[in-house]
Amino acid sequence: MSSQKKFGVRAVPALVLGLAMPAMFITGSTGCDEVADNPLCCNEGDFQVGGSITMEGQAGVAMQAVADFAAIASASIDDLTAACRTISEDLDADAADRAAAEEIDDKRARMEAYCSLAVDAIGTFKAQAGGTLTVNFQPPVCEASISAKADCQASCSGSASCDIQANPPTCEGGKLEVSCKGGCTASGSASVSCEGSCTGECSGSCTAEGGVECSGKCDGTCSASAQGSGTGIQADGTCDGVCEGTCEVTAPSASCSGTCNGSCSATCQGSADVSVKCDGECDADYEPLKCTGGELSGGCEVEAKCDANCDASVSAKAECKPPSISVEFSGAADVEAAGKLKLVLEANLGLVAALEARISGMFELSGTFVANVDADLLAEIKVACIPVVISALGTAAADVEASVSATASVMGSI
Repeated sequence: MSSQKKFGVRAVPALVLGLAMPAMFITGSTGCDEVADNPLCCNEGDFQVGGSITMEGQAGVAMQAVADFAAIASASIDDLTAACRTISEDLDADAADRAAAEEIDDKRARMEAYCSLAVDAIGTFKAQAGGTLTVNFQPPVCEASISAKADCQASCSGSASCDIQANPPTCEGGKLEVSCKGGCTASGSASVSCEGSCTGECSGSCTAEGGVECSGKCDGTCSASAQGSGTGIQADGTCDGVCEGTCEVTAPSASCSGTCNGSCSATCQGSADVSVKCDGECDADYEPLKCTGGELSGGCEVEAKCDANCDASVSAKAECKPPSISVEFSGAADVEAAGKLKLVLEANLGLVAALEARISGMFELSGTFVANVDADLLAEIKVACIPVVISALGTAAADVEASVSATASVMGSI
């Protein structure tokens, strides 16, 4: 796609050529480890992929963003390789082809080889099974840490902290979760996401010693309801009645005298001593926690390039939970093949979907991020670290681009 060309690895070599360092600069070799401030060395505290950068200011923020971005991009290659390897093995991809993929030294090329085998194997089983394949799941949502963004913005401005209450961030297109020491109510909807005490009815899970009406898994004691509507433990081990402990699914909503973890029909109620987590409007002191399923923006005012580098770092470290996958076949000619494909996809597709959500967010920021790490900014960092940072940036951009392509091919194969 044309959008993939905006930030591709072609943009990085030009920067490398313009800032190429003499061969005398070394990293992590004998001597460098012994002399931390050696100007000819780029040691762990100076810069390392996945490490913590000691340098402060905008250049330090940029290096930290590169370190975070490159580490997650590399880890995504590893995770995709593992998922595609498992799919190809479980769907009986040719053993010689799998062995050839395993022998590839370049990890990005190895991932691409395994994911190609996985896509082919999925196609083979779909054709063998026949009928119609339907995959049901809710697209995964990613959670971005607000404290991480605030800490980064404080580093941009050189201040000790960023007051996120005085400069509240926004979560555009998603939900802003806060820790509330009062009442938290929904804005514009009938319920509020709640992790704490609910003054109304709770839909989701409830932990209560006194018991809660339950229709799902009960971690505790399940008994019949006094009203006679619930008969207790079912043949499949689930509860249809009253659960004294934790009920994972309340039926369909019920009063929760303990801790609700789901949707609350009234107020998610905290106190000065006990905060609740919610995504509504808090009428007391609160602390923003995370942005779920949206774009985190705003906060403390800092220079635009530094803020964009913060976004790249926060996006890379966002948590994207794998969704639950349900696969169904209708009219399958080969029931055994359909059953095997169903099991393999349900076991592995959730991870690929979560990786796709995270890597897509990183991809969208990559063009601006790569452009921000320019000659003026790099001139501020330790000279020996410049080629190391540029190399990590180029590798990260290529890893992101390869991961976008691989996840799209696997998800597209179903």
